[in-house]
Amino acid sequence: MARSLPFRSNSARVDVSHHHLEDDLAHLERIVPQLAADSPFGLAYWRGRIAALEAVQGSLPDGARRVTRLLIAFKRIEKQSA
Repeated sequence: MARSLPFRSNSARVDVSHHHLEDDLAHLERIVPQLAADSPFGLAYWRGRIAALEAVQGSLPDGARRVTRLLIAFKRIEKQSA
């Protein structure tokens, strides 16, 4: 059975498995490069999704590297949208 990890999203604690964390990272890695200021969810939503992963990034072998890469890409998008 997959080990659950504490995961904070929008200030609520949720237990997340390694599989769920991997899925969430993979989804963000696909979507972040396509974001624009007029995203239906808004940039604040996506910033929150990435920030929530920062707390548990060490639970995957390459999690820290992947979250850092997402943050860098997202900062570029925010600058372009400003």
